[in-house]
Amino acid sequence: MTTTDDIDRPDESWKYPYVAAVIDFGSNIQIQVRKVSDAAVGYRIVPTIYVTNTDPGVLGFLDEFCETHGIRPRLRETETTYRLDISRRDDVHALLKLVRPYVIARSEPVEVLLKHLLPGLELGKHSDEDGFIELMGYVDEIRKHTASSGDPKYDQDYFRTEFGR
Repeated sequence: MTTTDDIDRPDESWKYPYVAAVIDFGSNIQIQVRKVSDAAVGYRIVPTIYVTNTDPGVLGFLDEFCETHGIRPRLRETETTYRLDISRRDDVHALLKLVRPYVIARSEPVEVLLKHLLPGLELGKHSDEDGFIELMGYVDEIRKHTASSGDPKYDQDYFRTEFGR
């Protein structure tokens, strides 16, 4: 099925709003910033979407949806819960692009991810200090609209200081 936004949606039409509702109310959108030795500026930005649930059927549905669309999540199981992680940049982009028209509660962070952060990472802006600082502004904006816990160590101001700007 194709809608007016010219995105191929080969699955049954009811599944896209359902997955969007999971993004809205049952997931966490997390942007991790990690100190690493193999990145040009010494840090890496990793957008992740994850869903944790006690019902394996919910995650099985999401896993099947992802597989249909070429998205490769990682499934984990603990004694009491199941977790599905999507952390490959292309997979995060593909999933959000598919459900964007149906996302309501998380529309702001989804828009920032799709319009600014993911394209900036794709263009390699994270490979120089000024570009990294710019991207951290988008990270801060996404964090403002999600359930990010506490005061993160790495924010745009941290990198302005770190890089002497």
